[in-house]
Amino acid sequence: MSVIFAPHLTRRRWLAAAASLAGVGLSNAQQQAQEPAACVATKPDDGFAGRIGRTADDSMSAPLSTPTANPASPNIIYILLDDTGFADLHCYGSEAATPHIDALAAQGLLYTQFHSKAICSPTRASLLTGRNNHAVGMRQLAEEDRGFPHSRGRIPSSAATVAQVLQASGYSTYGVGKWHLAPREDFGPGGRKQHWPLQKGFDRFYGFLSGWTDQYNPDLFEDNHTLPKPNRPGYHFSEDIIQRAMDWIGGHVDTAPRKPFFQYIAFGATHSPVQVPKHYIDKYVSTYQQGWDAIREGRYRRQLELGIIPPNTKLPPRNPGDPAWDSLTARDREIFTRFMAAYAGFMEHTDAQIGRLVAFLKQRGLFENTVIFLMSDNGGAPEAGNKGGFQRPYGDPTTLDQMHARLEELGQPGTQPMYQRAWASASVAPFQFYKLWPYRGGVQTPCIVSWPKGIQQPGIRRQFLDVIDITPTALDVAGIAAPTAFQGVCQLPMHGNSMRATFNNPDAPSPRDTQFFELWGSRSIYHQGWKAIGIHRPGTSFDDDRWELYHVAEDFSESTNLASQYPQRLDALKQLWWEEATRYGALPLLEAIPGRGNTYNQALEP
Repeated sequence: MSVIFAPHLTRRRWLAAAASLAGVGLSNAQQQAQEPAACVATKPDDGFAGRIGRTADDSMSAPLSTPTANPASPNIIYILLDDTGFADLHCYGSEAATPHIDALAAQGLLYTQFHSKAICSPTRASLLTGRNNHAVGMRQLAEEDRGFPHSRGRIPSSAATVAQVLQASGYSTYGVGKWHLAPREDFGPGGRKQHWPLQKGFDRFYGFLSGWTDQYNPDLFEDNHTLPKPNRPGYHFSEDIIQRAMDWIGGHVDTAPRKPFFQYIAFGATHSPVQVPKHYIDKYVSTYQQGWDAIREGRYRRQLELGIIPPNTKLPPRNPGDPAWDSLTARDREIFTRFMAAYAGFMEHTDAQIGRLVAFLKQRGLFENTVIFLMSDNGGAPEAGNKGGFQRPYGDPTTLDQMHARLEELGQPGTQPMYQRAWASASVAPFQFYKLWPYRGGVQTPCIVSWPKGIQQPGIRRQFLDVIDITPTALDVAGIAAPTAFQGVCQLPMHGNSMRATFNNPDAPSPRDTQFFELWGSRSIYHQGWKAIGIHRPGTSFDDDRWELYHVAEDFSESTNLASQYPQRLDALKQLWWEEATRYGALPLLEAIPGRGNTYNQALEP
């Protein structure tokens, strides 16, 4: 394979990229040499400042000091939605009601170019560490160890989480909701707790450890032990975790009013199973009878009116394999309408819980100096295919006739729905494709920041951001430097950059002008307004991947492939991808494990 020389590359990076193109693997030492850190590993107790003699009389003691945060430091809250697409919030163009999230956006900042990792665990690892997911061992889902550093499914000690850093700096740290950053074999009573939330910096945790759970009867964990299932009428997980967060924050303020806190809230919503009280579903049935094509078009039109997308944005055609709504039978349209009504109701119900939290913060006098970062981990979910899931989200055998006979039960206890793939296309309007894909439909999600005390110029922000920029921003507003060593372990440098400059300057530069992406062999690279996308089909050579080129600075929705017009630019971006992948430990390229059901070709099957 030939290597394209790029004059702007340093010799070391060019050699690294050339090695990767030639199939030569770099050692950990070689990779670390590309990003030298001024760090000397120390023992955790090396901070002793006294003197040790033979006896106490000729020694000098030095009691441990308790870390104390600046009392003026803001409280910090991360709210992470799950499988919520770019267009699913009302303030981003949806017809679903999300008034409480809309209010946060109206009084704060709404970002239009925020990027995730297109799937759950990698986004969460990047969010909590401020590093690219491959570099912290989370190339794919947490339960898979593929035998390489980039795919351990575990965050290493060289990448302390934001909770660990804030905790060591005097913050109290609380986490509720979904974790999905520990291997499944560690979930049982006899499993190791090394990668559970408390060992990653949280004083308290309440939620579930896996990728999804039943919202009416979840698998629950508290701190370092399992809990019995709730198994009571009227229970809902979203309501429960917000109550627990409020209880912890309230107790914190009552006992340590001058101490700031960090609260991580990772909803199970709006990931499947889509489960919500029936009256939320009934409200939306008439809305979604018009079908996914009209809903997608309507969201696109509202985004133009709201200024969320540029006025020259094109709406790409329907994705391959997604049927036209008008081609469906009356029975199928009735079934599929109820699925999206349930999803919209789930979204509104989630918004109501966020409203409870905001009202509580205001009632306790905390809202003004609390920074809230709200985002989603990826775009709308296509995994249920054209039929959808009724009893189970994945691989559900329920027939359409059986769904139709039980349609009023959908979203209630005893069902675990996941909507049809074409609804995911509406979820991510105006983009192509969905979760799992390197297009903006997979990686671009809502992002809202609220901080009344610190944001004097609310409004829309159009800077290019990645999820790795959130934690550097949180540390910035807290006045805390990212440590070069933590608990005796040298730390990877932060890969993200603070976006705080955008808080009060709509024209501030983007925190980055380059960002790479990889999932199961498909790739993309953004650089200075251009984006190259390489689609890998399982079972084929990576050399045969189909590459596309988009000028996203002018083509917001990635509607026009310019690969044939600018082959040299595409080649340069492909070369840059190899450089960034080598720098951040994304090699070797691997496909998905056969049978997972999440590969790209399977996501497109009927």
